[in-house]
Amino acid sequence: MSRSPRECLAAVGRATLAATVLTGVLAAPAHAQQSEAAHTDVMPIVWDRFTAGLPSDDQAQRARAILLNANRYALQTWFPAKYGSQTGDYLDLGGTAEGNIRPPGSEALALATSLATGAYDEQVTGFPAEHAREVAVRIVTSIAYRHEANHENGWGTDWQSALWAFNAAFAGWLLWDHLPPADQERLARMVRAEADAFLYYQVPYYQDETGRVITPGDSKAEENAWNAAFLNLAVSMMPNHPNRAVWQDKALELMISAYSRPSDLQNPTEINGKPVKDWLNGSNIFDDGTLVNHNRIHPDYFTSIANSVGAPLAYGLAGLPTPQAAFFNADIVYDALVDHVFTAPPYAAPGGTIYVRGQDGGASADIYYPQGNDWGTSRQMHFLLLDTLAATFGFDHLASVPGREWARAHAERVLQMQSRFPDGRTYGAPSEDTYSGREEWVALLAARTYLTHWLDHNADLAVTNRAFPVTPRDYPGATITLDAAGNYPRGVATPLSLTVRSGSEVPLMDVSVELSLPAGWSATPTGGLPSTVAPGATASASWLITPGPSVSDERAALRAIVSYRHYGLVRQLDTTAYVAVPPGRNLALNAPVTASSALRPTSTGDKAVDGGFTDDSRWVSAEDDPAPVLTIHLGRMADIGSVYVYSGYQRTNHDLTTVLVDFTVEVHTESGWQQVASVVDNTQHKVVLGDLGVRGDQVRLSISDPSRSTIDVARVFEVEVYEAVA
Repeated sequence: MSRSPRECLAAVGRATLAATVLTGVLAAPAHAQQSEAAHTDVMPIVWDRFTAGLPSDDQAQRARAILLNANRYALQTWFPAKYGSQTGDYLDLGGTAEGNIRPPGSEALALATSLATGAYDEQVTGFPAEHAREVAVRIVTSIAYRHEANHENGWGTDWQSALWAFNAAFAGWLLWDHLPPADQERLARMVRAEADAFLYYQVPYYQDETGRVITPGDSKAEENAWNAAFLNLAVSMMPNHPNRAVWQDKALELMISAYSRPSDLQNPTEINGKPVKDWLNGSNIFDDGTLVNHNRIHPDYFTSIANSVGAPLAYGLAGLPTPQAAFFNADIVYDALVDHVFTAPPYAAPGGTIYVRGQDGGASADIYYPQGNDWGTSRQMHFLLLDTLAATFGFDHLASVPGREWARAHAERVLQMQSRFPDGRTYGAPSEDTYSGREEWVALLAARTYLTHWLDHNADLAVTNRAFPVTPRDYPGATITLDAAGNYPRGVATPLSLTVRSGSEVPLMDVSVELSLPAGWSATPTGGLPSTVAPGATASASWLITPGPSVSDERAALRAIVSYRHYGLVRQLDTTAYVAVPPGRNLALNAPVTASSALRPTSTGDKAVDGGFTDDSRWVSAEDDPAPVLTIHLGRMADIGSVYVYSGYQRTNHDLTTVLVDFTVEVHTESGWQQVASVVDNTQHKVVLGDLGVRGDQVRLSISDPSRSTIDVARVFEVEVYEAVA
């Protein structure tokens, strides 16, 4: 039997959650045509289960109004200013840091929530729903495309990246049927990669089991809660994935640890299969429900428990009961916001409770910060989300003023703030919220707030205290590594090897490997995997890989997919190596050279042909050499198709003053030296001189203007001479 969240507040109910484990699905590489079964790891939301329509109560209407204002700002102001000039299929997000990935994902989730629930109103936003959907889909697909699972040097599997992935993945799940199949697979690959990063994850704590503070001033409560939120989403999106049991187990541990108290280390209460004390290796909050982050008592991070207690949003959309662990200590933390009294001094005047009561003793929107707030003191949305969750799931039962009253006060304050601006934005002066992604943050929290109302209106959100056992058979049992060369010259057979390492207590059976290469490439096996890999053993496969001579891209993705049977379950692991594809064999690599001068003994001419691209691996000419010359001796007559010249200074980001300005390239032919290229007023770090069509045995770089820098020397990382490929 399962109970409603409110019924599970004091007593823990039990429910059965059946999950059928299916064989892992082979995912096609990002650059290849997608098969129709490539993305079946993801279970789409069955929208026909939700038939009650839009909630009509006053607080749900306030939440919807806040969300629609945020949508209006996103469509009228934010997206046009941020990405409006871009025309490519995938947005250039500007980098891989938090500010590049997290904010657009937040806006995508806000738009997706409005569209998927039917809350979207073009009369409020000023744009038809189809335009809003196109914007949301373009953001989601771009974030997935830029993830490291799909793109070289992409973002992901790092600290906080699960939080960013949560936003984009949730938005993509809500809009699943509107994503092209190739982008569905990219989104699934992103989710799998981020979730698998937690397979062997060690949960962090503020204090260890002895009470020793491990991370002074920095509770791990929020971090654990956001990681749990992502794993809850992953198991809801992919209920049949082979790694689901491990993801689920780690989500439970993260939720219980996130807002754990020192006293919980002796807590015998059983939650989802184990006593609380057996889940924990430390604590993250104090016994009174307060916590320290950013070196202060920080109310903003009290509210981050919403990442745990918001778990029913994912489980509810999947039609699954939410684990009881999601609500662990939520009532303690919420009551600390409402009723814990901070005395001044030592806390800031006038003292009192974080949630400030009005003159009538009821809820107000004012917030008291006992030790100030480095994010500004006009924030409301995180409190509104937690109030809404507390009222919906009943963990406000300890609070002297119920969550619904605080929710009303905070929602009305946000609407007042938004009414100041015609485009629906929330903030004015920078001091109101100093976070750079503040409007996107509002949009995200507004989406989660409204989705809570909508799901509570449309679904019977159950909670379960059943155990979710995990055994060695639930782990992959192996890891794989693809060892690729840095360069795969066109038309040249170059080695590639794959290593399978068993971490299992049983043999890996029926082991096989499949390579996915770009069109026109070929692979010749030089060593194969055994069909069985013993426990703890290592096995390898190898090939000679030959790119076709007509390859046009300078980079390529080589992907290996290993299949094996582990405890009777067929599993698949995949890995991708991104490699350079030069136009042929580099005849200059490690060839003898003659240089007219060198600035120092460590910057001699041979550094220009050693294959290195660092500032410490350059030929740098002497300051008194106004016309530096580098001659490369190829050792034989060869058909030369192209010459690449790399110059500059990495520590100054290849600024225009440090690259070669004027130079010529000459080739020594059977009839003497012949100039094949001349470059004037160069501003590029990399200069490609192609279609040379000349035969020779030496190449000479003659520099007439070394640089525009104060120290006027030639700085050459590398000169590459490529043999023409027939």
